[in-house]
Amino acid sequence: MNRRALLRSGALGAGVATAGCLGSLLGDEGAEHAVLGPQDDQIADSANLAYPAYGEAFPDFSLPDPFTDERVDTAEIDSCLLVTAFYTFCPAECIPLMSTFAGVQAELLEADREADATILAISFDPERDTVPALEEHADMMGIDYVAENWHYLRPEDDDRASEVVDEKLGIAFEPTDGTAGYDFNHAVLSFLVNPDGYVERAYRGENLPVDGILEDLESVLAAFE
Repeated sequence: MNRRALLRSGALGAGVATAGCLGSLLGDEGAEHAVLGPQDDQIADSANLAYPAYGEAFPDFSLPDPFTDERVDTAEIDSCLLVTAFYTFCPAECIPLMSTFAGVQAELLEADREADATILAISFDPERDTVPALEEHADMMGIDYVAENWHYLRPEDDDRASEVVDEKLGIAFEPTDGTAGYDFNHAVLSFLVNPDGYVERAYRGENLPVDGILEDLESVLAAFE
């Protein structure tokens, strides 16, 4: 069975973080590539999850940044990565999720540590997530999209969004009827990737603590000094 499809049936429920510590049930596979210890709330061995998980290589992809008209290639970034997927019309989960990412960016900018992590926010609704929509989203969330450590990434079309967000990252999404014409049921998943390109953390859910992400980031960065 394709391991990326193994948990696909439950992927759309990933917006609720799994409670409890399952670390004792999991092996240490992938630890040779990671700085942090195994993830306590991971629900299965990394190889059996629908998304790139602890200790696994983060997938390479290239997507355009609509504000710079340049492509961002994950294979060419040598800093830590913080990556998630969202859409600007989201009425629920994406709001606290992107608030957390905005908070992480603000802390890095305040500390003059812009180069420590590159934040990638990938839209899976490229038809509506136009430049004006993304600008409005940045203003609402307090995101400095001009800063070098932030990239809104807008796939060229729906097929490319599905290829990167769903197939490569395991963040399942599907359109549904909504007040804005259509809405999405979608998983909520974010990644911390070390400078060597391996996943340190796959955070599930939208209620992520800024301090917790920064603490994980600090630990990873310390090992690469």
